[in-house]
Formats: sequence, structure tokens, C-alpha cells
Amino acid sequence: MKLVFDHIDFTVVGHLQSVLESEGIRTEIRNEGASRAAGELPISEVYPELWVLDNADEARAKSIIREFREASNNTPPGPDWTCPVCKEHVEGVFSECWNCGTPSPDRPEV
Repeated sequence: MKLVFDHIDFTVVGHLQSVLESEGIRTEIRNEGASRAAGELPISEVYPELWVLDNADEARAKSIIREFREASNNTPPGPDWTCPVCKEHVEGVFSECWNCGTPSPDRPEV
């Protein structure tokens, strides 16, 4: 197993896990609940971590992550929108409602 990514935000790690899994790379997330130990341990030691199960997938996984993050950073945010389900105001940087998870009706998922 090889560590390929860590981040303070579990949703980022979880999304990248989905990206890698969709490419056929088996993964595991570690430290999912470790944020409860923040304060007792250095914050960087409780970041959620994304690991590939097969060492041979490490380079490919890192390349996919790098390309995905570069593309995401270069994508301008869309306009703010109102969730059609729960009517919550959602900022344009989000492709789904933070309150109920409904995808934006105007923006394809990234």
C-alpha cells in the first residue's frame, strides 16, 4: 500500500477516492475519524489519507490526482444557485447542495 494524497477536508479525499476507483485503482481511506484527536496530535497527523492498495498503481494514481486537481483549479465557479429540492442558497463553486446533496440543475458534476 502507498499513500498518494492527504488533505484536511475529508470530502476532497473522498472525492478523489471515487475518481481513482472509477479508473480501476483500488483504494483505502485512513484517518477518517482522526479529526477528533486534533489538539492532542499535530493537525497534519490527523488528515484523512488516500492510499492505493497495489504499489504498482502509485505513479498512475498520483498522475490522475494531479491532473484532476489542476483541471478543477482552472474551472471557474458557476453562478450561485437555489436548490430545487430544499430551496437552500448555494454558492456557485459547489456542484451539489451542501444541505441535501442535490446536484446543481445548471452545472454538470466535475
